[in-house]
Amino acid sequence: MSGPPPLALHICNARGALDALAPWLGDLVRATHARAAARLPLGPLDVVLRAGSAVIAEKGHLGLAPGPGTLILTVDPESPALAENANESFERMVAHELHHAARWDGPGYGASLGAVLVSEGLACHFAQELFGSPLEPWEGAVPDALESHRETIRTLWSDPGYDHNEWFFGTGAYPMWLGYSAARQLVARYFAEHPTATAAALAHDPPERFRALL
Repeated sequence: MSGPPPLALHICNARGALDALAPWLGDLVRATHARAAARLPLGPLDVVLRAGSAVIAEKGHLGLAPGPGTLILTVDPESPALAENANESFERMVAHELHHAARWDGPGYGASLGAVLVSEGLACHFAQELFGSPLEPWEGAVPDALESHRETIRTLWSDPGYDHNEWFFGTGAYPMWLGYSAARQLVARYFAEHPTATAAALAHDPPERFRALL
């Protein structure tokens, strides 16, 4: 039986900021990757682990999947939230980004609002599939996100000019984390209609499959 796809973990630690954390975090990355690879269509990956302060304050870490075959994981060594790692917080973040990585090798992350909502919603649900409850703060921040912004999402579904930071990070008129909440709710609707479906199995499905749920 073949093992998981190749994973190259690059720990950026020339200044020693991760001396105390690198073994622990490296083990968590590898274990989560192996667990995710048993379900996801993952290809070879470069994973960069680095120290930094530009993280989610409630978590002490931040993940990014900027393109095919690459993840960037930033951790704040001084963050109490990172050290606590409540509810396997770091592993959940890695699982979320691994789903993005799988999607990059399919239809891609997406350039329009609709495509990004699908990618983020599937990644949120995939972390739940691997690690169970609870929701992340951003996934439930706006309980009526999809209903209250349905018409705007319909209008902007195919628009590559949407403001990502406004939708997902509250930099404009919309509530903080609106996009993540709407994304999770959109994919949850799909699962309500297709109870045997999984976020892992849908990793390469086109975003248009979800548009009719609005």
